[in-house]
Amino acid sequence: MAALILGIATIVVIVLRTRLDAFVALLVAALVTGFVAGEPATEVLDAITAGFGDTLGSIGIVIGLGVGLGKILEVSGAADALARAFVRALGKGREPWALGGTGAVVSIPVFCDSAFVIMNPLARSIARRKRTGYVTLALALGCGMTLTHHLVPPTPGPLGVAGILGADLGGLVLAGLVFALALLPVVVAYARWIGPKLEDELLPEVREAVYGGAGAGAGPVDKPGPESESGPEPE
Repeated sequence: MAALILGIATIVVIVLRTRLDAFVALLVAALVTGFVAGEPATEVLDAITAGFGDTLGSIGIVIGLGVGLGKILEVSGAADALARAFVRALGKGREPWALGGTGAVVSIPVFCDSAFVIMNPLARSIARRKRTGYVTLALALGCGMTLTHHLVPPTPGPLGVAGILGADLGGLVLAGLVFALALLPVVVAYARWIGPKLEDELLPEVREAVYGGAGAGAGPVDKPGPESESGPEPE
């Protein structure tokens, strides 16, 4: 038990305190856990390589195809086009729902952090036109992405769980989608509630980058100002 706790602590420290990749943190944590547990070095290395090989053999092809699809969405501009279509379909005042829903869809094949980098400029553009609401939009976008990133394959986390536990991949996809759809209204509602409260906490440089020299207005995100009369889709 002590070895397991120390291994988890190693992951947390490396991820939070260094710039090392999470894969390196997992590898170091596995070594620490094995050595603290008193296992011989050769057995620790054999267990790590065997576990990695078994997991990669069961889910590697799906991960590879998912990464390929995500890259296509990224470089083709399809993710941004999908977000704009959601915004147009839902209409003015429902931009958080549009970005949350788009984020949930895009984050299935695209890694969550990359997807946020791709789509965050759209959230900034909408907020700039409305002169308010960037925190709400960014939170809705990020929360929607996080849901499917952690629940729906082919993102690596759920796929890894399926490989380790021997779970049915199709059933895991369906269950993840059900939970993600059930939680999406919750996270969007949370973003709409907490976003206006945090708007004044934006760093000056972020506020300048989002709103420009005019700054942000005081209205809530679901009440468009005169700047957004032409529609929610940014130019």
